[in-house]
Formats: sequence, structure tokens, C-alpha cells
Amino acid sequence: RLDEKTARARFVACISYFARSQCMLFSDPEHWDKLRIIHCGIVPELYEAGAPGQEPGQSDGPHFVFVGRLAAVKGLRVLLKAFEQARKTEPGLRLTLVGDGPDRAFLEEAARPLGDAVHFAGYQSQSAVAGILATADALVLPSFAEGVPVVLMEAMASGKPVIATRVAGVPELVENGVSGFLVAPGNPDELAEKLILLGADPALRARMGDAGRRKVREEFDVRTEAARLRSLFELRGGGAVRPDP
Repeated sequence: RLDEKTARARFVACISYFARSQCMLFSDPEHWDKLRIIHCGIVPELYEAGAPGQEPGQSDGPHFVFVGRLAAVKGLRVLLKAFEQARKTEPGLRLTLVGDGPDRAFLEEAARPLGDAVHFAGYQSQSAVAGILATADALVLPSFAEGVPVVLMEAMASGKPVIATRVAGVPELVENGVSGFLVAPGNPDELAEKLILLGADPALRARMGDAGRRKVREEFDVRTEAARLRSLFELRGGGAVRPDP
């Protein structure tokens, strides 16, 4: 049980304030000071190096990318509905779905009326994902549930704005209206509105992309987070909720 493990622990590393709040809910208040924030992170330079380009076989037009498992929890049926709506206003929009999973056959059939506007790239290596992000104009993650998704960090480090759902720890990474847009899960109308807005405004995409890159550099660099974690082990749990590196 979580409360028993928290009681025995010297400290508990939580990946977000949301995760910390859930631990607080299931543990005795006398142990709350053990709950510390250590973000997941990436090496930003691995994603900053990519040069923008065009996905092979696809025509020009604002290019949105999803990266993840093709499963119900990712909200992809909502995304396809929103994308179809958005193309009525912005017919040049394109979408690449990177990943595989149990919903792939259904999603491919659902996307058939959209023709080559939707591309299924299948499973890709980490380096290939970095290359695909470099070709994108924005990343979209319409999930019903998440933690603090690393793929959002990767896209933001690439200088891409993101559209994500307002769930769990996502708002701690994506600042609505600054580095991207947060939408309600399961709402295709709101998602379509943001697809149109980003698709039609290159200057907005550039501003949001720059803001996202700064956010990841400052708060989600895995080397800094590893140093914070090391400091917790050395202090045996002492110090602030968000430890110094």
C-alpha cells in the first residue's frame, strides 16, 4: 500500500505536483514532507539539432504530429474527428500518427475518407522520432490520461508548439497560450479550433515553439533532475519540496 511505503521511505520522488497531490491523498499528513518533486526529463540538445524539413511523400501545408501508442487512452478517435472538422476551414492541414497499437486498424479505416492528409508512420526509433518532429509544425496529444509526457518535452525541445489535453501533470509542462494550447479531453470542437488557430499562424507557432524550448531547458533537463535526485539521496530526504540540484 502506498501509505505504508511512504511511511517507511526516507523520501518519495514524485514526477509532478499532481503526482505529489495524489500521494498526499493516500498518505498520512505527518509524512507529506517526504514527498519531493523530481521531474522526468530529456537531453534537450538531442532534439534542438534537427533541421526542419518535409515528410517524404506529403504535400506542403501545416503538419501536425502525434507520437504514442495507438490505443483508446490516447484519444485518437477524438483527434481524427477534430482534424476532419479543422480541414473544412484549413484544407491544407496534414497529420502524421507515429506509433502502433491495438486501435491502428480501426483508426486507419476511420481516416480513410481523409486520404493522404493522414499518414500512419508506425513504430519509429527515438532518433527517427526526433527527425519526424523536425518536419512538424506542431505536436498534438489528445489523451484522456497521462503523467507528464516525455513526448511533449521532446516536441518542445524541438521548438514546436503543442496541443495537449488538460489532464494530470500536463499543465505543469505546457503553459496554455504560451508554449501551446491545453484543451478539455474528449472535446473535438475545442481541439479543432486550436488546430485551425495554430495551422493558420506561423508567427504564433514560432513564438510558442521558442517558449516551449526555454521551458524544457530550464525545468526538464534530465541531467539537472538527476542532480536533484542525487541531492535527495545525499541529504536522506532533507530540504525543499523541489530540491536544489
